[in-house]
Amino acid sequence: MPDVYHAPAHRPWTAGALGLMAAGGVALTAWLLERLGWAPVALFLARAGVGLLWLIPLRFAVAAAEVRGWGALLGIRQRIPWLLLVWLGMVRDAVNTFLPVARVGGELVAIRILRLRGVNAATAQASVIVETSVTLALQIIITLCGIALMLPLAGIDAPLPQLLGGVALAAAVVAGFVVIQLRIGLAQFADRTLGRVLRAIGGRGLPLVPSLDRKVMSLYRHRAVLARCAFWQLAGFAGGAVEIALMAALMHIPLTWVQVFVFEALIQAVHSVAFVVPGALGVQEGGFVGLAVLLGVAPDAAFSLALGRRLRQCAIGLPVLVSWQWHEWRIRRLSSAQAAPTGG
Repeated sequence: MPDVYHAPAHRPWTAGALGLMAAGGVALTAWLLERLGWAPVALFLARAGVGLLWLIPLRFAVAAAEVRGWGALLGIRQRIPWLLLVWLGMVRDAVNTFLPVARVGGELVAIRILRLRGVNAATAQASVIVETSVTLALQIIITLCGIALMLPLAGIDAPLPQLLGGVALAAAVVAGFVVIQLRIGLAQFADRTLGRVLRAIGGRGLPLVPSLDRKVMSLYRHRAVLARCAFWQLAGFAGGAVEIALMAALMHIPLTWVQVFVFEALIQAVHSVAFVVPGALGVQEGGFVGLAVLLGVAPDAAFSLALGRRLRQCAIGLPVLVSWQWHEWRIRRLSSAQAAPTGG
């Protein structure tokens, strides 16, 4: 019988907290829009007009680039169509963006669909875990670079020892994660941390397989595959920066490439920190406005950039979620047909 996805039943206190955070995010967005004024924001969006539709194929290109690194870790591109991997990557992003799953539900959905396609459970789980680890390490580096570039633009004089201390701290975080995997075992560590979180919100923990640690360590030993994964993750980050630059050009907002890099680097960091807020509602918009103040960009212009990205997320993410639910419906229908008694 196919492995059918069952959404976790959230405990009442968890559902209430998530609802409050989502409502707070909507309220913050509305407050920012009221403070900055509807007219200038509408003017920026009107300047872009239908040009914002170019964000959709650009995002498809970014997703296509990012999954190449994931495909390298899977090592089975002949068995799984590349377009399916692109769709799975977009499902991961949409689930993590729009659903209250602490930015891990998309990975669990992708793993289960891979298993339905005949991929070994350890291979599917290890590929997602290692890719996430590579992404985390790169995000720390990119965030530090963004902070280093932001400080002089904001007129903040940060001593070199403090910057080096931040780099050392980031390196210690990544090194500590690797040591944990070597000493404790990733499966056990994940169950103690992430599994506990999932059970706290009403889920059933992490369905990890016993051979997961061996598969993860095997992937870490393939330096060329890790480098390929990192390259395509960086390509995805560059695509996100190009998206901001394209929106700025369409809205006639003057931004330098340094400002574009800082926006993308630190907004991604804000998204990661605010993983408990569904869709990062209000957090993304507030992050753009806060950075604009530091970078010398008009706050209403930055808010317009945030809304442009939000429109793109909805234009792609919501249909992707619908396609995922249709896929789940087909699985349930097939499961029911196989379970039904045959006449005779």
